[in-house]
Amino acid sequence: MPDNANKQARRLFDGIASHYDLLAELFCLFQYHAWRRYLISRLNAGAGDTILDLCTGTAGVALGVARTYHSQVVGVDLSAAMLKRAQTKLSGNGAADRVNLVMGRAENLPFNDACLDGVCVTFLLRYVADPEATLREIVRVLKPGGRLTYLEFGVPENRIARILWYAYTRGVLPLAGALVSPGWRKVGSFLGPSISRIYKSYPETDLRDIWVTLGMQDVRVKHLSLGGGVVMWGTKSG
Repeated sequence: MPDNANKQARRLFDGIASHYDLLAELFCLFQYHAWRRYLISRLNAGAGDTILDLCTGTAGVALGVARTYHSQVVGVDLSAAMLKRAQTKLSGNGAADRVNLVMGRAENLPFNDACLDGVCVTFLLRYVADPEATLREIVRVLKPGGRLTYLEFGVPENRIARILWYAYTRGVLPLAGALVSPGWRKVGSFLGPSISRIYKSYPETDLRDIWVTLGMQDVRVKHLSLGGGVVMWGTKSG
């Protein structure tokens, strides 16, 4: 049964699916594509691998993984509208045979233990009730030696960059979203406070410790765009 965090995620993303790719790139100040590209580069997958793209959205990461590594990709998301948009994109790019889309929840993945060669995750923790349990579920489906890569928004450490970040996320983003559509207004108002909440509840050192406790090793972090984007990756032990 989806919890309130899941329901909120579905409402938010169902409301912005139709123009997600263009506007997500715009509202991320044209950094989103670069963040996803770096996320994919840390995966280090192979042509025969099966990769999970969790929170696939419109399948931007899934398509990038399929193109970069010639792997088979399973994209999982809980938004029907985003998956519909993703299917249209995959068909238009001739990648429908390499990417399968599945509606599902990160807290209860429809996969056996240790069956996937790699997992990519984007912007997940704010949309689940129990982030640590959800991460445990993700590690469960990953094979020993498999790579987990995770992209999240960050809060810049530099004082000036942080002031500008707060001004943008609390002022510009909500206003810009409201000018686009009711769906983007909700996202613009929600995103800044949710980033700060996750940043405070699960700081980088604590999140790294959780990964290690769950059996991940060689866990590394890269801050992108002055800290506005953060990529964490590691390899499952065993």
